[in-house]
Amino acid sequence: MPKQNSAILLNKYIWLIDTIYSAGHISREEIDRRWCRSLLSEDEMSIPPRTFHRWRIAIEELFQISIEFNKLKGYYIEDRSDIERNSMRKWLINTFAVNNLINEGEHLRKHISFEEMPSGQRFLTNILESIRDRVALRVTHRGFNKPEPTTFMLKPYGLKVFKQRWYVLAESEYPDHRLLVYALDRFESMERTEEPYEIPEEFDVEYYFRGSYGVTGVGQQAELINLKVVASQVKYFRTLPLHHTQKEDETTDEYSVFSYFVVPTYEFKQEILSRGANVEVLYPKELRKEIKEEVKKMNKLYK
Repeated sequence: MPKQNSAILLNKYIWLIDTIYSAGHISREEIDRRWCRSLLSEDEMSIPPRTFHRWRIAIEELFQISIEFNKLKGYYIEDRSDIERNSMRKWLINTFAVNNLINEGEHLRKHISFEEMPSGQRFLTNILESIRDRVALRVTHRGFNKPEPTTFMLKPYGLKVFKQRWYVLAESEYPDHRLLVYALDRFESMERTEEPYEIPEEFDVEYYFRGSYGVTGVGQQAELINLKVVASQVKYFRTLPLHHTQKEDETTDEYSVFSYFVVPTYEFKQEILSRGANVEVLYPKELRKEIKEEVKKMNKLYK
């Protein structure tokens, strides 16, 4: 498949998933009617049967989502709860589905403002297909602090989104076959090879990053962290937790205390600092001291 068509094909897969998922049950005729209204159709009046079958197979292989058929009710997603449980899959489908909807209705564009995502999205299909087929990729990568790009073999294990960037967790032959995390927008090229590789059957990317905030700190010891949050910000923390381990341990009229079990990475410290005087580190003492020192440096800059 030509590289320039990979992103378009991924959009089509997710369009079909979203169409069936949002309908619950849907006939083949209704799918075609909705397809006609989509810009992805490129004026095709229907999805050819062979194409539809290929998409169903690809969707199951890439996303582990099974599209089934019932004679009375039509097509449906076999396990809808699996999409709800998997935050990565749900985010991916929702994001692409909204993008497709906006593209179909030009008048909607001026009513929605999106945060920009770096250009690494163009490599998503390559990585998903690599994980599906267990074949390595040959990539050219240029780090922010590297004067020249480097070309090497990459064996992807999983994808992660953090702070508007896509990251791939992969075994890399450069420098020494470790599992490393790369931002997709730092890749200059990516092509499929025929070199096979294995991923442990029990591997789960969400479990791998369970103690991390962001994409660093993997393998380090998670710690109990207590944050005191002023009352005006408490509802924001409740509705959008900083980390999946967040618990509200104490609640008063003036503040709440939230606890986390997480590695105090650079990203986590930056998140705390970004909250300004609304958040105070209560525990551990070492982290409180580090934040205090950063605040002193900031204060010195503005004197």
